[in-house]
Amino acid sequence: MTSVQLKDMIEQDLIPRGWVERGFAAFSGLPDPIGWMMYRKLKRRMANRASARFDSVVETLGPKDVVIDLGANVGDITDVLAKHGASVYAFEPEPSTYAALSEKMAGRPNVTVINSAVSDFDGHTSLVLPASFRDNPRSASKAASIVHERYKSDQACEVEVKVTDFARFLAELGSKVTLIKVDIEGAEWPVLKALRDADLMDKFDMMFVETHERFDVSTVPSVKQHQAWAAGLTRPYINLFWK
Repeated sequence: MTSVQLKDMIEQDLIPRGWVERGFAAFSGLPDPIGWMMYRKLKRRMANRASARFDSVVETLGPKDVVIDLGANVGDITDVLAKHGASVYAFEPEPSTYAALSEKMAGRPNVTVINSAVSDFDGHTSLVLPASFRDNPRSASKAASIVHERYKSDQACEVEVKVTDFARFLAELGSKVTLIKVDIEGAEWPVLKALRDADLMDKFDMMFVETHERFDVSTVPSVKQHQAWAAGLTRPYINLFWK
């Protein structure tokens, strides 16, 4: 995708439109709960735009494209990406969820499934899941996190998992990446920082990121700073309003 196309997408998707969205953006700076309510209203509108853009981008994928799915879970989105013929790298750390993902992607030569979380380091760490994982693993596995502390309790489920330094992985991949989908429950921030620090922003065209400030309102100012940074880029396109 050309720089002009990406710049146009950034201007269309990442900057509030019209007086309503600009009003929500302005009032989101007020003290909570008013500020939080205005931020949520703005993000809901921006998220709808992000979802539509994601769907339209996926429709353009083909065999020449390389795509990365971070936080693939059981592969619902991986499946959509793979059907368009792109080469897909799907990361999923939780062992039983990874097994379901592997089974679902069996027979797909264009999909590489990787049993690992991603962050800014290589190694191992604790993956924490809510207690409901014991009774409903498919649903609860979507909330698995190597960063968030909100599930830690005597009832929480924890498992040691492999962690991949995503900046290193991207640098060593050797192929320009068209699209990166990110749903990794808080680990998006160290991943983004590592990519910036390693000067790897030219290695991909587009990134769609689900952020999780709804679980910790105190992080909203930092998230807004990242959103403003992404809106000021000319490339790559990084959408921090997705979902």
